[in-house]
Amino acid sequence: RPITPGILTSKQKNRKSNKKKPFFFRYRMDYAKFVEHHRATGADITIGCLPVDPERASDFGLMKVDGSGKVVEFAEKPKGDALTAMQVDTTALGLSPAEAADKPYIASMGIYVFKKSVLTDLLTAKYADCNDFGGEIIPKYAASSGAHVGAYLFTGYWEDIGTIKSFFDANLALAQHPPRFEFYDPAAPIYT
Repeated sequence: RPITPGILTSKQKNRKSNKKKPFFFRYRMDYAKFVEHHRATGADITIGCLPVDPERASDFGLMKVDGSGKVVEFAEKPKGDALTAMQVDTTALGLSPAEAADKPYIASMGIYVFKKSVLTDLLTAKYADCNDFGGEIIPKYAASSGAHVGAYLFTGYWEDIGTIKSFFDANLALAQHPPRFEFYDPAAPIYT
């Protein structure tokens, strides 16, 4: 059975020093669909992803995928020429040509589903000295031969609210009519 570790894994919690900034996102995802996709593709790891624009692309782990949705290249927060090299035709993900022109990158959402055996092996044997899934473990594993890292396209509302500006802008957007994100949904309540 696949498992989904949270942002801070127990491994990270037990480190003496974790200097990374925390991540904060606002979204609503049906994880059952994500896990179903993971199982159907037989991937070792599946990464939740979404198309992003050039302005925000360098803030994320970016990937290239083949026609079957398998991740063929992964770069963590690339800059300059490395960023340009990660541009893809996102019409292959179902975006219209206009949307694809605005969002030519595929960004990791930082949400992963692992095969339990793969996760155990990665954390206890292959990459036991690594501390970061997105920056260390997944890029190394994706580059290894025989690895099957898949992408799961998320098309719903998702917003990074990890800075004061992004938090402010996302909250102002809630005042739009209709808002891009609706907190109330009787079929998918949010508990705090």
